[in-house]
Amino acid sequence: MPNRKKMPPISILPSSFIVLFLAIFAAGCASKPEETAPATDEGGAKFVDVGSQKAVQLNEDSIKLAGITVVSAGSERLTSSIQPTGEISPTDAGTVQVTSRLPGKVTEALVSAGDRVKTGQVIAWIDSLDLNQAYSTYVAAESHVVLSRNQLDQQKKLAGFGALSEQPVEDAKKAAAAADATVSGDEAQIKVDRLALTSTQRLIEMGEITRKPVEDATNAYAQARAASVQATVTLHSAKANLDRTQILYNGGAFSKQQLEDAETAFNSAVAAEAQAKVAEKLAKEELGRQQTVYNLNLNGASSLQTAQSKLQQDEHTYASDVTAQTLAHREFQRAQSVRKSGIAISQVLQAAQDTYDEAVAAVQAALNTLKLYGVQPGQAGTQLSNGRVIVPIVSPIEGIVAARSMVVGQMVDTSTPLVRLVNLDQVYIDAQVYEKDVVGIAQGDSVKIHVAAFPNRVFTGKVQWVADEISPDTRTMVVRTVLGNPGWILRPGMFASVDISSKRAIKSIAIPTDAVMQEGGKQVVYVEVGTNQYMKRTVVVGSPLGGRVPVDSGLSPGDKVVVGGNVYIEKEQEKLEGGKSKG
Repeated sequence: MPNRKKMPPISILPSSFIVLFLAIFAAGCASKPEETAPATDEGGAKFVDVGSQKAVQLNEDSIKLAGITVVSAGSERLTSSIQPTGEISPTDAGTVQVTSRLPGKVTEALVSAGDRVKTGQVIAWIDSLDLNQAYSTYVAAESHVVLSRNQLDQQKKLAGFGALSEQPVEDAKKAAAAADATVSGDEAQIKVDRLALTSTQRLIEMGEITRKPVEDATNAYAQARAASVQATVTLHSAKANLDRTQILYNGGAFSKQQLEDAETAFNSAVAAEAQAKVAEKLAKEELGRQQTVYNLNLNGASSLQTAQSKLQQDEHTYASDVTAQTLAHREFQRAQSVRKSGIAISQVLQAAQDTYDEAVAAVQAALNTLKLYGVQPGQAGTQLSNGRVIVPIVSPIEGIVAARSMVVGQMVDTSTPLVRLVNLDQVYIDAQVYEKDVVGIAQGDSVKIHVAAFPNRVFTGKVQWVADEISPDTRTMVVRTVLGNPGWILRPGMFASVDISSKRAIKSIAIPTDAVMQEGGKQVVYVEVGTNQYMKRTVVVGSPLGGRVPVDSGLSPGDKVVVGGNVYIEKEQEKLEGGKSKG
């Protein structure tokens, strides 16, 4: 055999030869073709080609395990809905500030805060000098009627016969005409009062009456502040003039009289500044009081009470004048009848008849005054307190005593608040809506309301009013709903969850909000493009409306969009993409 030259052991080969050998071996390995296979993960997911794009294909077990569900995208009419927080409060019409109808002293307070009262229920008794004077006037008028009736009967017996003068007829005619004019004037005044009451109610609803005293107090404070500043300036000027006069007087340039005049002017300026400071302080306190009154809506209640009292007083006056009118016409007819019959009536008899008629009218007027104060003469025995007549203060509505301001022994007048009553047949739900959500909300929109006290109950109503301005502190606007409140189960101060659904609707392709996923700065959905095959698709969507989102682009009607399990598909796709990059 031919001798072959043996390769020296690797350990003794030159290092350069070893490096060359390894390079040739690596090149030979790299030249072998790579066998590729579809990318899959351990769960059986894999990429498949759908057109020019790739989709994720899953097996049946994975689909069931992930709970993958799809819905078809279709054109729908969507309405917006927001869920702000609201608070329950009494209505303006259901809030009444009760005051006394005449000045006096509280002798008994029959209700406390939280009590429920009925319409006409006596809530306090007032001992009033005016009432006692009115009752005394009524008793005196009744006595005068009895006396004048006896005198009239006596004069009729003594009356002789003779020619009847026309003068009694003319006088009676004039009296009847005057009574007619008075009644007509009363009717016109009552119309004016009713119109004023209606206007007052409307102004209260718009907040104008309650706002006016605050504006007046603000202006008064500004004027007082300006006057105070001016008084300070005047004082500084007077002080400078006094110092200058003192120097000139010491130098012999000014007389003693001029120095005294400067001192007088300075003292006057001091007093004027102090007076201006006091006026400024009082104006500031008045402004604070008016703001408190405005926040409690007391001005509106007081104005409404005043308008109602004015109407009641004029109606009582009208009733008295109608009685006088009836008597005047009766006297006119009697005078005409007597004239036609030829029976003479003596001047004394006529005067007696007039006196009696006036006494009857006086009794009716005194009775009307007592009724105005809430006193019936027949019930006077039950209304005597230590020999004095007391007036009842009754509840004008059925309601709950929200606040009691009176105490026994307190002196009150017609403007002093005694109690504030709240009727809860209806309540306001004032929702605080952020300015970004206000657009689209309108009067009449449907509202659903939930309160923590009744978690399984839904209260429904409609938007009654949307505020015209946004709170600068909270950047919210009040949206008010009026809600019926049977059983008065909703109480002022309760918080409520409010769901406002706008009547405005848009027509668009829509899908459930759960179908949309956020990927960086864009929104994506998964669309079923074949059996168990799902492809990611970028979409442009609008704001959610009632659990659905309008799709502006990226989908067509009929596309099957993944709702449940889309997160699972996304994770499987990420695994596939990660495995492919590592291969």
